[in-house]
Amino acid sequence: MQVEDHGLVAPERGLGLEIEALRRLERDARRCVDPRADSHDRRQRAAGDAAVSFAGERLLVWESVRPAVVLPRHGDPDTWVHVQACAAREVPLLYRESGGGAVVVGPGCLNFALVLSLDRRPGLVDVELSYDRLLCTLAGVLAIDGIATRATDLAIAERKFAGHAQRRVRGALLHHGVVLYDFDLGLIDALLPEPSRRPAWRAHRTHREFLTTAPLMRHEIVRCLGRLPAALDE
Repeated sequence: MQVEDHGLVAPERGLGLEIEALRRLERDARRCVDPRADSHDRRQRAAGDAAVSFAGERLLVWESVRPAVVLPRHGDPDTWVHVQACAAREVPLLYRESGGGAVVVGPGCLNFALVLSLDRRPGLVDVELSYDRLLCTLAGVLAIDGIATRATDLAIAERKFAGHAQRRVRGALLHHGVVLYDFDLGLIDALLPEPSRRPAWRAHRTHREFLTTAPLMRHEIVRCLGRLPAALDE
């Protein structure tokens, strides 16, 4: 599994790349063993299917060429977004495969997606344990002084710079996130209202009080993410 850095792309294209990778791995996981085969053949077939599934794992990196708001798959724009402000700025409203909250993407916000085989990584089947494992691994490869995991976020000095969400299908997991590194945080104020549901560690802080950017340049983040595959296999 190598880092596939797609650079600056339309946000629709970046989200599409993630969905394509997830669906491809899901199709691999759905391959059936012939019930007429003997037990030896079934074991061989199962081993072959697992190898194909593992080979289908991906780590995608992309950055939106323009600002966009990405909503959770069942998100109501009127709840999550300043719709008129987005319209006035010609900022599109898009949907991703996972849940969570609305996020603003654009230049200075790096998107990454891990598409992983749950058949080969049964330790990630449990949602809470998977977040703990993946976020701790991410924190380790980023190696930023003072970095900490908080719920489904990564933080520096108790301020969030990276958020994550997941989507599960048969045999496959999409774990994706955004890393703010050179992003206009004022844009988030302009486009998103303060959320009604907040993680406990956020308390009552506003976007400006809660968010920060990573002290890394884009190429440094990508280089760090390149260590993820080996770290996950340890």
